[in-house]
Amino acid sequence: MWAVQPSAGLDAWLYQAEPVDGCDGCARAMLRLAEAEGAGDQTGRYEASRDVRAHPRHPGEPGQGH
Repeated sequence: MWAVQPSAGLDAWLYQAEPVDGCDGCARAMLRLAEAEGAGDQTGRYEASRDVRAHPRHPGEPGQGH
């Protein structure tokens, strides 16, 4: 449970996730994200979206990866 409720902007960023098409790791994290959203699990939502954001760079992908 949050001691202080995050702002709408921070909330949006914390739960942002852009998976790479065809990546099993991203697909698993997105499934966990959907399950956490359905259960109202804020921590699970954050952890799953963080895993997608922090995912190592995929071959052929520009930038820092997902």
